[in-house]
This record gives sequence, structure tokens and C-alpha cells, in this order.
Amino acid sequence: MCFCFSTAGCIGQVAAAQCAVDSDCAGSAVCVAAVCHPGSREADGGICPLVGPRWSEINAHFIQIGCGVRESGAANCHSIAGAATSSGLLLEGDQYDRLVNRPSADGGFTLVKPGDPDASFLAIKLKLTTAFDPVYGSGMPPDFPGENCAAVQDAVRQWIAAGAERN
Repeated sequence: MCFCFSTAGCIGQVAAAQCAVDSDCAGSAVCVAAVCHPGSREADGGICPLVGPRWSEINAHFIQIGCGVRESGAANCHSIAGAATSSGLLLEGDQYDRLVNRPSADGGFTLVKPGDPDASFLAIKLKLTTAFDPVYGSGMPPDFPGENCAAVQDAVRQWIAAGAERN
């Protein structure tokens, strides 16, 4: 992997990296894919992004860095390639319209049901701690089901309970 920390030294119009390790980021932030994101590093090496119950924060600081949307990672479940070959759900970019009031791939659930986090497949999958549930399948992420930090789960549930607005 090659990092470029100054635009003057970058070759081929590569964007300058903000960080290589967490200590390169100011304050309460972690380094993910050479970009500083608000949040903290957990004991197991995972991250707990700092997000409020707003779509813009949940998407930018949780979904876009933690749901396998980058092609470079080993787990790219919700990237273009991952959605085509395994998960069926593309989350790369702003996928609000693909989540809110939309059916799950099997058609049995609503991905995000505004006002009702208990009936929203997204909130259910984030909370599941099992690799296989007979009704819902695997918790998310599939390699560590239910290990999304409580703060993220709470923010997602609060956003949904408040109507899942595009804010």
C-alpha cells in the first residue's frame, strides 16, 4: 500500500492521505482507509464511529466505512461486486432510496420502516448476535454478528423511530 501525505508529492492524481494510523488523526477520530473519521477504536480493533441519529451521519460514518462498501477490503459484502455476487444489497454511495420502505432481498421484511425500528430489517440485523437465525439469517457484520457498537445501533434505531428522514 502506498500513502501520499502531500499533494505536491502525489503521482498520477492520487488523493493525499489524511492518515496512516489513528494517532495521525486529531481528537476523537480513527484512521480508516487513509481518512480520519470521528469515533474510537475498540479493543478488538474494530471501530465505533461517532454518529448521531441522522441519515447523513449514519451513511457517511457508519455505512460507508463499516458495511463492506469498499472494493479494497476482504469483506466487500455491500459494494458493487459484493451486492452482485452475495448480499444483493448495494450500500455504496447514498442508498437512502434503496433502504427506506424497501423490501429485503427475499421480500419478507422492510429494510427500514420509518417510525418502527423493531420492524426494520436493518436494525434487526445490526442487533443479532448469531451467525444464523432461522428467521433473520446472520447478524451483521457476518464475520462478527452483533459487534456493531451500541452507540451505532442506538443512533440507527433513533433515526428510524424518528421517521427515518433523509437528513
